[in-house]
Amino acid sequence: MNIILISLTGMATLAAAVAEAPSGPASFGGPPQHAVHTPATERLLDHVSKHLGPNYLLVALSGTVLIFVYVSITKLNRHVRHLTSMTDSQGPLRYFATSSPFLRGLKRNLLYSPILHHRRAHEIKISQHIKLGTLPTRFQAIFILLIIIVNIAICTWGLSWSGSDLEPLPIIRNRSGVLSVANMVPLMIMATVKNPLIGLLEISYDSFNLMHRWLGRLAAIEAIVHVICWLIGKVEDQGWDGVKFALQQPFIYNGAIGAVAMVLLLLHSPKMLRSWAYEVFLHAHIAFVLVLIIFLWFHLRRYTARWILLAAACIWGVSRVWRLGTLLWRSFGKGGCKAEIEPLGAGAVKITLTPPRPLHYRIGQHVYLTIPSVGLWTAHPFSIAWSGLEQSLDRSGSVRSEFNEKRPINDQTDLEVEQRGRPTLCLLVKAHTGFTKKLLNRALASETKLTLNAYIEGPYGVSHSLDSYGTVMLFASGVGITHQIGYVRHLVDGYANGTVAAKRITLVWVIPDMECVDWIRPWMQEILGMDRRRDILKVLVYVTRAGLSASIHSPNRTTSMSRGRPNVLDLIQTEAGCHAGCMAISVCAGGGLADGVRRASRIMIDGGANIDFIEEGFGW
Repeated sequence: MNIILISLTGMATLAAAVAEAPSGPASFGGPPQHAVHTPATERLLDHVSKHLGPNYLLVALSGTVLIFVYVSITKLNRHVRHLTSMTDSQGPLRYFATSSPFLRGLKRNLLYSPILHHRRAHEIKISQHIKLGTLPTRFQAIFILLIIIVNIAICTWGLSWSGSDLEPLPIIRNRSGVLSVANMVPLMIMATVKNPLIGLLEISYDSFNLMHRWLGRLAAIEAIVHVICWLIGKVEDQGWDGVKFALQQPFIYNGAIGAVAMVLLLLHSPKMLRSWAYEVFLHAHIAFVLVLIIFLWFHLRRYTARWILLAAACIWGVSRVWRLGTLLWRSFGKGGCKAEIEPLGAGAVKITLTPPRPLHYRIGQHVYLTIPSVGLWTAHPFSIAWSGLEQSLDRSGSVRSEFNEKRPINDQTDLEVEQRGRPTLCLLVKAHTGFTKKLLNRALASETKLTLNAYIEGPYGVSHSLDSYGTVMLFASGVGITHQIGYVRHLVDGYANGTVAAKRITLVWVIPDMECVDWIRPWMQEILGMDRRRDILKVLVYVTRAGLSASIHSPNRTTSMSRGRPNVLDLIQTEAGCHAGCMAISVCAGGGLADGVRRASRIMIDGGANIDFIEEGFGW
């Protein structure tokens, strides 16, 4: 991770040095005939116009390559750990159970640390309807701050407000304008879920989306600075009449409309507005981006920055076309994609998708689902919980469910019928408002099984390999179980086949009431019936709203059901105390549990445990 900091420092140094060198005859900020500058200023403006943007992006690319090298070395290290840990010998497991003091300090105080105390994933709310979002981690906050500092330094480097041949306003105007356009390239890359860097750099879309928002704010502010500097210079030189006249010229009004589009993108993007009407926000966002690209293209007609804008526009356009092509391929042909909707207890819905073609995905990935008859063009991301052949859940809900490994998993006749059909994907959806609420109401109102035409797009997202860890702890709350249950099946199967390093797996699931158990009953029945499952898997279910009269008991020694909330620190201490190799702790849960798991993980890291913490969340 230090590579990123080095690359940012190098970006600042190189871009500042580039900005001071002289060169040839044009300027980015406005027509030369409308302004008269000193020769030194003209040379610098020309060099900024031609070289600042490309060099800024070149250094950013170099930093990305260095990060890729770092990630590749990390993957190699995991692979070596994976190979050496797939034995019955305790030596490798004990060796990988501890880490160096430097790495422990880096993880505890930077990589896994919240900005201040313990709050990170818990959403900040002024009221039920006014949400301000979540806080970044300390590392993310420092990274964002460094990018802002680098951009400010590039805009102001080497300027003197008195006693110099260099005029500050036109130089800041040009530098801010070029940087605003240059930042659009990484901005567009980070905007798309089809971002190839997600897999190459093993950085989640949630993190890229965070950076997308901050780069967007930075680019918009730089565009505003660009306009203000031009306006001040124009008023000083020609007065407000000169401004009115300039706004009638294509070069200026194209730039002005582009700047207005940037401001609108900035103003309509806060979390509380996105939460109120996400679909309206999304389509307005796309419209404003189109306006920005079109008018900025004409504004930059004579300047090098136009080709940077073209690169950003191509990235954005290709990603939109690719996503459309993916949707068409996954949803049409051979009868199309069908969605079987089944209401479950506790306000949840199970969606069984039958795509026209096999869809290969990695554990932890998600798809975008559109059901036109329910939500028109609304596309929601949902984690893929399960795939393959299974028996439908009992809709009546009259039988109290338990995790009982002695119950039959499936009826053989049903399996034979299913095997002649197409493979299925299963999603679990908790109804809230809008699309999910409508979906639940349609399912409850249907007297028979509800089957609807659906469009799917994906799969997207990063999949974290847990194969090299001797100890794995998976935390989930509510429908967060959809992210974790696939890992459980994969690791138990890998243990039986001798293909993973895992020796201990613990699944901790926190649910509000017993009805939630029905959500995953058939899948857990299959997992509990897997070969050698008893040797490796422990399932802990905590029911937070269970009354004293509710019947809660543990079916066997490896499957425990309890009232209340888990003591996360005690659970992690117990597993870490076994020294069964490097430990992975993954959490997909609400803010309170996620922050609790993060805090406990940092405490154990500080105590010497070799822990990798993975948090899965959706920040769009």
